[in-house]
Amino acid sequence: MARTKSKVVPLNIGGIERQHVLPYRCEVERSRRKTLALYVKHRTVIVRCPWQASRREVNEFIASNQQWIENRLLEEAQREREVLRIERGAKIFYRARELTIVFREGRKERVLVNGDQFIIQGHKLNPSKARILVEDYLIDKASEYIIPRAYGLARHLGVDRKIKEIKLRKTKSKWGHCTSQGILQYNWLIMLAPYSIIDYMITHEVCHLIHMDHSRRFWELVQSICPNYEHYVDWLKQHEHRFWF
Repeated sequence: MARTKSKVVPLNIGGIERQHVLPYRCEVERSRRKTLALYVKHRTVIVRCPWQASRREVNEFIASNQQWIENRLLEEAQREREVLRIERGAKIFYRARELTIVFREGRKERVLVNGDQFIIQGHKLNPSKARILVEDYLIDKASEYIIPRAYGLARHLGVDRKIKEIKLRKTKSKWGHCTSQGILQYNWLIMLAPYSIIDYMITHEVCHLIHMDHSRRFWELVQSICPNYEHYVDWLKQHEHRFWF
């Protein structure tokens, strides 16, 4: 579908000054669609509109949705502030608690949680080395927790023989995946989440061994194992941006 783009900076649309609005740019994408729609991503407001929509219509549409745009920009800015950085003194959202990252000098390399501190111990630590230690820690935790529980649930459902392999892999967007060949894959970053969320993700992918879609039967099976799965889905959508590093 062919599209064209034009850029404007609608900070004072309609002559109304809004000093508290975060700066952003606007991209207009024209196509054969029939309605106008707004999307916000990386401080860019994308307006998708029909070919015949005039500039005035586009500007009026933006102006009428200014409050919605402002709310989305503020939410995006908040998420950017909460992105996980493995640095001394930074905050890490671990098991639904906000902890302070502490670097501790020591010959033995390890990660410890003590009170409100997430302690990374090693010799001559820097952010790069600390990051590797945290990755190794989470991979080890995932190996100890996710893999045996996935096999256990599969045995309970009578589909353990369908599992060809269980992989732990950090991906850019997915928390889990199941192939028709019986390969289950889990993102080890999920080990930063509460165990109830981890168990939901284990359940989700194991249930795909029975239903390879997201049909009603699939969700009924998930619910039979995780009665509150909808809460877990919502929680993950709300907080998952805090786990990526």
